[in-house]
Amino acid sequence: MQIKKDFDYYHNLHNVITHALLHLLCRVATSSRFVPVPTRNEILIKFLKPKLTDKSLSNIKKDLKLMINVARKKGGNLEMRLHELNSKATRTKLVGAEKLYNLLVHLYDTEGIESRLFEEGSQAESGILYMLEEQIEHGFDQEHKQITPLSMLIQSEQAPELINSINAHGLFIAEMKEWNAKSNQAHILVHPA
Repeated sequence: MQIKKDFDYYHNLHNVITHALLHLLCRVATSSRFVPVPTRNEILIKFLKPKLTDKSLSNIKKDLKLMINVARKKGGNLEMRLHELNSKATRTKLVGAEKLYNLLVHLYDTEGIESRLFEEGSQAESGILYMLEEQIEHGFDQEHKQITPLSMLIQSEQAPELINSINAHGLFIAEMKEWNAKSNQAHILVHPA
């Protein structure tokens, strides 16, 4: 269960930071004048403040408040802090489930494929990459090393191309376990590299 909480936390944090920086970049690009740091901070505050009431982001509410405080502080530069957080996240040595999270973010960023944990009794959606929570929980040992291949399930015409994208990412080696060309359903096994 902790891995799911961590996954949701990092996924939400990554999305908010990325979208905040993109929002700022778009606003600055549309301005014909130079945009000073205090104005940039105000743009970011206006973007982040509504996120505090978003129930889907409740796990990062504390981080959102810290970001807003950095922007309000005299001499604070939230844009620089967000860039630092983003670059630290990419340079961090990843272990276990963090590697998996990094792969799922990579697939979302490069292929546009969203990933979810499959819940029993729910209907699978086309184009969504599904994993089983139980398999993730038991796929890593106490030292956070992957000990079993992880299954990924997807229904998409692009499923065969995912193998190359996963392998190009570098943290895992993927193989097509099963492929049903008629229904475009794929079962992909992911091994540690």
